[in-house]
Amino acid sequence: MLAEGDRVPEIAAPDEAGTTVTTKDFLGKPLVLYFYPKDDTPGCTSEANQFREQYAAFEGKGAQIVGVSRDSVASHQRFKEKYGLPYRLLADVDGTVYEAFGVTKRSTFLIDKEGTIVRVWPQVSVPGHAEDVLAAIA
Repeated sequence: MLAEGDRVPEIAAPDEAGTTVTTKDFLGKPLVLYFYPKDDTPGCTSEANQFREQYAAFEGKGAQIVGVSRDSVASHQRFKEKYGLPYRLLADVDGTVYEAFGVTKRSTFLIDKEGTIVRVWPQVSVPGHAEDVLAAIA
């Protein structure tokens, strides 16, 4: 798994709209990249909703949020619409993003505007996670 101080790898994956995004699309401001197991399951929905509820506070710190799972673009579209998620979801169907970050469990990375990982939560406990991440942003 990538660690604090590592550079973010070059990735490309479609978001919930089917638009392919790359690492470069997220540079320029802090990024919260969270990996979760499956759309519309209890733990994943709780985590997604926590980030939704704190979205304005993340924006206030200039940070962006992106969720990643192995679900399809269509699944992400439904999940985002059902819960009113205001941030992007990447469809890593083939697992290349998971592999690039070395992720095997629910994990979160805080990445600075230059693309360096500044904090890693390698095994996320869902309750209160969004608040923990928000507090870690300088």
